[in-house]
Amino acid sequence: MTASRSITLAEVEQHVAHGDLWLVIDGNVYDVSEYMDDHPGGGEIMLNAAGKDGTDDFEDVGHSPGAREQLKKFLIGTYAGGESTVKNKSEKGKNALTTGGGSGAMTVLLPLIVVLLAVLAAMIGKK
Repeated sequence: MTASRSITLAEVEQHVAHGDLWLVIDGNVYDVSEYMDDHPGGGEIMLNAAGKDGTDDFEDVGHSPGAREQLKKFLIGTYAGGESTVKNKSEKGKNALTTGGGSGAMTVLLPLIVVLLAVLAAMIGKK
């Protein structure tokens, strides 16, 4: 399938829920709604990339060539970018939390806690 339709960020942001999910990956937009229950990592993983360009998330996982080939059948258009329709960051965070996506404060706090514990352990070990 070829991506002939140009899709804005505002349109992508309208499809960020389980059962109605569009993802932006490598400049293309994919409607992965029907694949959410079949995704090996679970549908919740895909919700984390909802409403934004999820290319980095997709690449960080290291998808196989087979997964990349399978993605082609969900192609619905090319990503046109654009401005977010979400009014502010707190509203966007609220949207992510209600749809099961978003990273929350634990993404920042957990690594910080681990580093602090490692420093504390090193200081105790030197005494």
